[in-house]
Amino acid sequence: MTARTGHDAKLVIAILLVTMAMGMLDAISLLHLKIFAGYMTATIILMAVNIATSQAIVLSGLEAIACYFTGAIIGGRLVRRERQTRLVVGDILLGVGCLVGLAAFVWCAQLNGGIYITLGMLSLAMGLQTSATRHAKLPDMVLPAATMVLHGLAHNSTVAGGTNSGTWRRLAAIASLFVGAVIGTLVSDKNVGIGIAAAGLTIFTAGGLLHWRRHPLALHLDKMSIP
Repeated sequence: MTARTGHDAKLVIAILLVTMAMGMLDAISLLHLKIFAGYMTATIILMAVNIATSQAIVLSGLEAIACYFTGAIIGGRLVRRERQTRLVVGDILLGVGCLVGLAAFVWCAQLNGGIYITLGMLSLAMGLQTSATRHAKLPDMVLPAATMVLHGLAHNSTVAGGTNSGTWRRLAAIASLFVGAVIGTLVSDKNVGIGIAAAGLTIFTAGGLLHWRRHPLALHLDKMSIP
């Protein structure tokens, strides 16, 4: 078989699905939890702004950071197992999808303190998810965020003296994040629990794709590479 000249097609598609789910969860977190569960840069900035303006959202920010940090520790241990990269990433994403689904259930159950339980579970899940995307080692797609993707798009363009390598992958990542945020906003406006559950299902699907083998389409993806 010809050596790959690009990236594992299944991993790229899986990370694009995760990116879309992150767009959904970031939109839902901002609109309904008033803090980001997975985008820690924005969480820290929001905490600083809230301190400066005397608003009481600092404890939620600290909870999000602590739970995200815990998820990253667990994820760091999980990715160091002796196992194929695709399967390691798939295992974590399956677990993250289930955890996000459980967070959706907690939100719908309307428990006392449910908003904080939901935030903690989502932040823990996002710490795990980031370990998975880091382990996939796809350029500019370590974090489902647009900043580095946009920078890579410009930095590697022919205008900047580059070769336009990875352009379609980067454009797909930006589109996934944008579409996810739109979906998350529209769905959560009707029902927050369903919005969270949809994001969890998307992540679970990404994990399942990496374990999917015995099907003509799966075999075709195994032979593909994406620049």
